Amino acid sequence: MVLREEEIEALVAKYVSNNMVLSFGTGDESARFVKKLALRIEEEDLKVSIVPTNHKIAEIAQELGIEAVSLNDREIDLAIEFVDRIDPEFNFIELESGSFVRDKMIAQSAAELIVVTEEKNYGMPLGGWIPFEICVFGWKRTMLQLEKLGKARIREKNGKPFKTETGHYVIDVNIDEIYSLEDLEFQAKDIPGVLETGLFIGYADRVLLHNGKLRMLSRLDYSKQDSANAGQEGIIML
Repeated sequence: MVLREEEIEALVAKYVSNNMVLSFGTGDESARFVKKLALRIEEEDLKVSIVPTNHKIAEIAQELGIEAVSLNDREIDLAIEFVDRIDPEFNFIELESGSFVRDKMIAQSAAELIVVTEEKNYGMPLGGWIPFEICVFGWKRTMLQLEKLGKARIREKNGKPFKTETGHYVIDVNIDEIYSLEDLEFQAKDIPGVLETGLFIGYADRVLLHNGKLRMLSRLDYSKQDSANAGQEGIIML
């Protein structure tokens, strides 16, 4: 289920303000966000810049007249990412990415990160297929070492290994049960050739759940909530 047009408009209207630097994930939903952002910039005469996460976003921004800036020059005020699974502590797995290295750098830079997912994907312990971005050099050896964590396969496109926008391969590993996210991240990155993972620990500030309506959960308010409503910021009215 994808976000409806009016839901994207509501999110942009609520969280985007003048003089912000934004960044979005690399999927199709991000392209729709950038287009809605361009409309709001024009209607309200806002000054908003974006840090492009891939060539497609950069091209759309250029076509729509949105200023693109480099992460070397500007920090990000707000990043919006589209994720596949997220646990109750706001740790999440991103399966599809143009570059996990790039996405992790964006998440670390952002003053605030909102992750968007279907409501059914929220609240369960993380596990299953997890991607690892690896160096092309000696990739088969790296995959053999990753198989110690679970069944591994190289990601392909058109019958050839898929290459990220940063020029690397992706190995997907099926991990049935994760006892410690931190230990898994450490074990993976301790393997020479593993550059980054699709596992994001402690980055998300807010979680936007959608299933016919939008519900925002906030890590910022988490400690102030009772256990029955932990982290619930509220419903964005459309």
